[in-house]
Amino acid sequence: MNNWNQQPGNNHYAENNGIPHSGNLLRDYRPQQGQQVQQFSPTSQGQQMSPRTGLLSSQWAQEPASPTMPQSGGGAQGWVSNTVQMVRGWSGKMAAIAGYRNQSPPPPEPLVLYHPSSAEMVEAKPKPWKRSRTLRLAMQRRHRREARGNHLRAAIIISLLLLLVILASSGSAYGYGYYQSQLPKVQDIANQRISQTTHIYDRNGVLLKDVYDNAGGGRRVPISYKDIPQVMQDAMIAAEDPTFWNNSGIDPQGILRAAICGGCSGGSTITQQLIKNMTGQNADSIINRKIPEATMAIGLTQQYPKWKILEMYFNVSPFGSQDMGVEAAAEEYFHLMPQCDKNFKCTPGIAQLDYNQQTHKNDPLLGLARATLLAAMPQNPLLYDPTLGPDQKQNALGRQVYVLSQMMANGISVDGLGPVTPDIAQKVSDLTAKMTFQRYTPSTKDPHFVQWVTDQLEQILGPDVLLNGGFNVRTTIDANMQDYVERAVKRHITQSDLQVFPYVHYATLNKDNNVNDAAVVVMNAKTGEVLAMDGSTDYNSNNPTVAGQNNVAVLPRQPGSTFKPIVYSTAFEQGWYPGMTLTDVKTYFPVPGYNIKPPTDYGGTYGGGDPTIRSALATSRNIPAIKALMFAGVDNVANMARRLGITALDTGVASYNAANHTNLTVGQRFGVSMALGTAEIPLIQMVGAYQVFANNGVRIPPQGILDVWDNYGNHLYHYTPPQGIRVLSPQVSFMMTSILADEPSRRPEFLNDHVLSFADQDPTCAVERVCAHPVAAKTGTTDDFKDNLTIGYTPDVVVGVWAGNADDEPFKGNVVGITGAAPIWHSVMERAVGYCPVDQDGTRGIACGNFNLGFTPQPFPSAPPGIHLASVSSATGLQGTGTQDWIFDGQDPMQPGVTGNPNKQPDNGGATPTPTPDQ
Repeated sequence: MNNWNQQPGNNHYAENNGIPHSGNLLRDYRPQQGQQVQQFSPTSQGQQMSPRTGLLSSQWAQEPASPTMPQSGGGAQGWVSNTVQMVRGWSGKMAAIAGYRNQSPPPPEPLVLYHPSSAEMVEAKPKPWKRSRTLRLAMQRRHRREARGNHLRAAIIISLLLLLVILASSGSAYGYGYYQSQLPKVQDIANQRISQTTHIYDRNGVLLKDVYDNAGGGRRVPISYKDIPQVMQDAMIAAEDPTFWNNSGIDPQGILRAAICGGCSGGSTITQQLIKNMTGQNADSIINRKIPEATMAIGLTQQYPKWKILEMYFNVSPFGSQDMGVEAAAEEYFHLMPQCDKNFKCTPGIAQLDYNQQTHKNDPLLGLARATLLAAMPQNPLLYDPTLGPDQKQNALGRQVYVLSQMMANGISVDGLGPVTPDIAQKVSDLTAKMTFQRYTPSTKDPHFVQWVTDQLEQILGPDVLLNGGFNVRTTIDANMQDYVERAVKRHITQSDLQVFPYVHYATLNKDNNVNDAAVVVMNAKTGEVLAMDGSTDYNSNNPTVAGQNNVAVLPRQPGSTFKPIVYSTAFEQGWYPGMTLTDVKTYFPVPGYNIKPPTDYGGTYGGGDPTIRSALATSRNIPAIKALMFAGVDNVANMARRLGITALDTGVASYNAANHTNLTVGQRFGVSMALGTAEIPLIQMVGAYQVFANNGVRIPPQGILDVWDNYGNHLYHYTPPQGIRVLSPQVSFMMTSILADEPSRRPEFLNDHVLSFADQDPTCAVERVCAHPVAAKTGTTDDFKDNLTIGYTPDVVVGVWAGNADDEPFKGNVVGITGAAPIWHSVMERAVGYCPVDQDGTRGIACGNFNLGFTPQPFPSAPPGIHLASVSSATGLQGTGTQDWIFDGQDPMQPGVTGNPNKQPDNGGATPTPTPDQ
């Protein structure tokens, strides 16, 4: 324990300013051309010494508008006169050092070298050497080594003295020329930009991730001089540069101390340390480094106010092993986080240095303890970083003792405490010793979404700007909704769940059916904003079936039957309508170069009969879908997919051609099998395609970023939802929605499983084609049982779910869209529109949380002009009766068909059934 009631002895610490870094907050602070800069003399008449700081009573801690801020002279003449005055002062200090060494009076005139008298040079006659030869040789070698060291030190001192003489000589072209040669480097420093941390937030301001250059030394958040507490300024100046406010940028005594110790580092003022950190000077020779460093420090002091130099020092210097700048250190060591408003006008954590998080009160003793610990860091960040272990903490506590002793020696006074005394210093040491320090560990909430967003930012800004630019990015995701999605995925994949199809039973998907992974995307149907994105069951899992860090939401996978609405929409544009019939029997589709077997439906069967398009899509029959694609044309279907925002068809074919040295088109690559979803498409693009159906035919691309500010509160970007591009007619969109929301038409395939509807909230939705709370949905399962999807929407929100295995292992048992992905989809969709959903067994297996996206269940818009309900033959879909469905105005079939089967369930296009002669 330090005994602060006794005067502490000298403390010696190796000078090490840590990792050098460049920066620029100096721009716009350089005096304007022609502006008169007031010359400052520390002995100006009328200046008084401050009883608080021991410095002149001018308002040093003011912004640049302060008339009492000490400024250095400008221009060549001012520099010369200042330099002469400065060196005259130095000569007296050098003489004092010489007098201390030789116990002789100072030389009578400045810049006159001291010559000892002849009497002083007479040495006592040495006594004869009488020791052994071996000892004599050893002593001689030692003397020679010491002589060489003395010669080196003498050479350094002489060189520095010569430099001072050169700089002091107003008529020396070399001195002024050398100074002028360094000015461009000063300008380079002024134009540099410091590396800053970028922050990624959710839509409500929840921090998701800090993004910064790992090779750049650590995190950094810039702060303004006005936000740096006075106690922090005083502690740092006392520790590193007590003459900061009135020196010219260098400390000659410090330089001489460094020279006398044989070229060791040290002797640098705060301004010199700033120069070193910003230029990265690491010359082997102390002269090669110190001379330009000192010259640029003088130039920097001439051009910029002291407060700005101190601000830069606090922002540029390393304050720990991974903290660049004092703000990052305050956040890591003391958990003092910035307080920001909705526009990211932030009060930094360092401004709250004396705030006690437990008592919620300001504590000046705590502020002094934190300030003196932070002031210890720049001298050797790796040695003093208390988060690295107990040894480093003890080193930091020892360095803090030195900082406190310097504050006492300089008569520093702290608001709320008064002058720093041994008793106060002891309390500070005891308080700091009890502190615990936890190392900052980079972490990410919602990592898949964050990576998706940062990839976009990197493409727009470039990787260097993203890592070093210092942005505050407000994204579209809702962290609460994302948490619910992640819970829903784990609940339905890893826990026992009631499965209604094909028979009622309990099963755990990852154990019983080898379904281990899942991905979810939630999107606002009106704005394209992505509200949640989960790319795997467990981000931290290394199981190859999960591969947690792979974001399946953006990786190409086969969409299966969820691609069929794109096929039928293309056919609708060419005159087809939901009431048309398509024969579903075993059919071969020969394609040149391919040997394709007849496609079957789930279970290896054919539906049979002549289903309408409504029925065929609702029950996901394959033969009718291929016939629709052949009618519409593969190229036209591919174009429709492109219009809906799907780019993966082209990128996939381009990759295939590059690997196989071919030149196939999309149609040639996939052929008629594309109708069954064999072309790999990321889930995010499929959700974007369904957004068009939900938004009445208007496409708005998926969006992940709402706002971007810089670290100074400047608003750089705001997302205003666009009007969108109409890529599908309202009539075709309505027709497709009327089919996908038709729960009774799904009954032949899914029986009593109503997981694709809101029947648990509104029972009428299970039996009526039109209910108060409709939802449209489509499932899909690939032929090899490796991909399982459900995608659906309301007028407000679109939800897509993929389930499967990251390593493409096939499922086991009875897994189709309605049993794998659909239960997850159902939970997420209901929660998105404001319900707190229950599982199939009637229990709430997922905590719903307390949040509201602003969506409510509501009916889809009514039929737009241009289509009407028409009666057609239930057997042929042509002119006749038996089926009533939507058809374009003027496109009613003119050819009569066969009278419908009276036993067949009529299709009525989602409208209230109208009696017909055949019913």
